[in-house]
Amino acid sequence: MKINLKIIASAFVSANEKSEALQEKALVKKMMLRRRLTRGAKIAIYLASKVGYQQERIVFGSAYGEVNATVDIVESIYNKTLLSPTAFQNSVHNTPASYLSILSENGGEVTTVSDLFDTSLSVLKTGAIKALKGDKLLLLNVDSFNFKGVEEMNRCSITQLESGVALLVEVTTDEANIAIENIEYSNISPSLWQMLEIYHKSNDLTHPIVEIEI
Repeated sequence: MKINLKIIASAFVSANEKSEALQEKALVKKMMLRRRLTRGAKIAIYLASKVGYQQERIVFGSAYGEVNATVDIVESIYNKTLLSPTAFQNSVHNTPASYLSILSENGGEVTTVSDLFDTSLSVLKTGAIKALKGDKLLLLNVDSFNFKGVEEMNRCSITQLESGVALLVEVTTDEANIAIENIEYSNISPSLWQMLEIYHKSNDLTHPIVEIEI
């Protein structure tokens, strides 16, 4: 089964350690909410703003989840100190999508996908099936793992420790002009590769349409 998705808008952001372009003060006016945001949530909110998100349904993907919060919890357990309630709350995979929903007052459907290096492809397939309903969807894929000790665990030699891709899509019967070729981007987490490939290819097209094979 093949489903064609029209790319209405796309956005990408990455940084070696910590992106300074996320505009969280402008996008999140409430200071208390802003202080609770994880790095992944800040990236997701920024990307959603760049593609003109308007309370569409969300398919969110993350291979590693909120590892920074998880590391904080593990360190607290190891050091026998009190666990941070905020870190515990922020340690689940769907944290970025949850904060985006709160900020946008979106009570609609949010689906979170985690499939390690195939996360990007799984987000696309899940989104394609859901798009058959006929509405627009926001496809998000974010990973942020700039945590203490990452150098010892980074066996993939990834240099961009924060990265995210957003695609605003809808189903179409028009012919596809983008085929996924599984291009590798050595400095970016493999969990983002397919969506990043679509982002780059769509920038060169007036009406980008990608074919998703289910």
